[in-house]
Amino acid sequence: MGSGMASSLIEAGAIPAEQIIAADIDEARRKAMQELGVATSDGASEVVSDAATILLAIKPQVLDEVLADIAGRVGDRLVITIAAGVPIARYEAMLGKRTSIVRVMPSILCTVGEAASAYCANAACSSEQVARVAELLNAVGTAVAVREELMDAVTGLSGSGPAFVAVFVEALIDGGVAAGLSRDQAARLAAQTVLGTGRWLQESGCSPSALKDMVTSPAGTTIAGIKALEEGGLRAAVIEAVVAAAKRSRELGS
Repeated sequence: MGSGMASSLIEAGAIPAEQIIAADIDEARRKAMQELGVATSDGASEVVSDAATILLAIKPQVLDEVLADIAGRVGDRLVITIAAGVPIARYEAMLGKRTSIVRVMPSILCTVGEAASAYCANAACSSEQVARVAELLNAVGTAVAVREELMDAVTGLSGSGPAFVAVFVEALIDGGVAAGLSRDQAARLAAQTVLGTGRWLQESGCSPSALKDMVTSPAGTTIAGIKALEEGGLRAAVIEAVVAAAKRSRELGS
C-alpha cells in the first residue's frame, strides 16, 4: 500500500520522487521504489531522521516494533499512519501526545488514482497539517474527514470494499458466460458497468435507488434480476460483509 500511494502521488504531481525516502527490510520492494526515482533504506530510524512527514505503511502486527525504533527521532514531524484498526492513542503512548498524528484508511485503488479514503487527526495537528493530508489523499482519489470512532466502519466499507466489489464483478462475469457471452466479452462489459455506475452516482449526485428505478421497468428484465438478487440475499450479505470487516478491524487494533 505504501509503494502504491507513493507511485500514485508521484504520478499525480503531488510529491516529486526526489522528495521521498522509503524504508523497507525487503530488498525487492526497495528496488521497486528505486525504479520510481525514490531513495531507499533498510532502516526506519534513518529515514525518519531525514523526513519532514512520516508515512507508516506497516502491518498492525509489527507496529510496536517500528514505533519503538523511531520513537526518539520523530520530534515535531507529522506522522501519517495507514495501519488498519490501530487507534491514535496507541501511537501517542509511544511517540508522545505532542506528536502530530493523522490516521488514514486508504484502499488499493489509490494505485489508479481512485481511492476512497478517510482520515482523522489528533489534537496536536495544526489545521495546515490536516489540510495537507487531505490534499495528498484527494490527489489519489476522494477523501473524507471522519471521527476516529468511525474509522473501523471506513475500513469495512471502503478499505475492504474493493474486494467485495471484485467478487460481485466476478459473479457478473460468470453470469454473462452462463448466458452465452465469452469470458473476455463478459469481463469488459462487467468492469465498464461498475465503473460507469460509480461515475454516474458521483456526477449526478443521485441515490443508488434513483438509478435502480431509472433502469427498472414494469415486468422487465431488470426487475426479474433484482428479484433474484433479493431472493439470494445479496443485500444482507453485503451488509454483513462490511460489518464483519469493521469488527475485524477493531480486533486488529486491540
